[in-house]
Amino acid sequence: MRQVFNWRFVAAVVALGVLALLARAILVDDNSIEAVIEPEIIERQIDLIEPIVSVTGADGATQLPGGVTTSSIELVLDAERVLSIAPGTFGEISCEELDVANRCAVFADMLGNAVVWFAILPQAARSTVELEPIIDLDDGRAVFDNGWRIPYAPVIERDCGGEDIPTFSDFLRRFGPDSVTIVDLESRQVTSVRCGDEVDG
Repeated sequence: MRQVFNWRFVAAVVALGVLALLARAILVDDNSIEAVIEPEIIERQIDLIEPIVSVTGADGATQLPGGVTTSSIELVLDAERVLSIAPGTFGEISCEELDVANRCAVFADMLGNAVVWFAILPQAARSTVELEPIIDLDDGRAVFDNGWRIPYAPVIERDCGGEDIPTFSDFLRRFGPDSVTIVDLESRQVTSVRCGDEVDG
């Protein structure tokens, strides 16, 4: 009788097994897949929060398609202060009224007087800016899912249509994911939070 399981057959089976393991390691690498699906969140320590009087150098752009400035941008903050943003600075612009005084505000991560990263956002009512929900409070700063860390007031007011919310931790647990965060441009702090449209009692 001819020998079926000769050494060549066994070697071929082993080789196929090794290839299968390699393919699985490459295609089912959980860390690699997570890195593609969920890119690393960069922490942004927001050191400067200011309303903007006027903008020069943005050429009317209301967004940064590449996420980085291609030319110098100067933000007039008041009669005595101008914030210069160098070319090649990472940031985002989401305010559509850059040409109107006090309709936008800048949030910046600073290194001394240099802007490391910035966001230009639209102002809301009563000199405020509305942000996404807070996910935590840490060392005097409100922490956001996008990596921003912004100072908060000693007491963060909670507005949930008359709901009794004894602590901010209780607010986060019950209403956090759908809430709105309010930053006051005078105090440069998170001063209040508001429940979303759907209030879960």
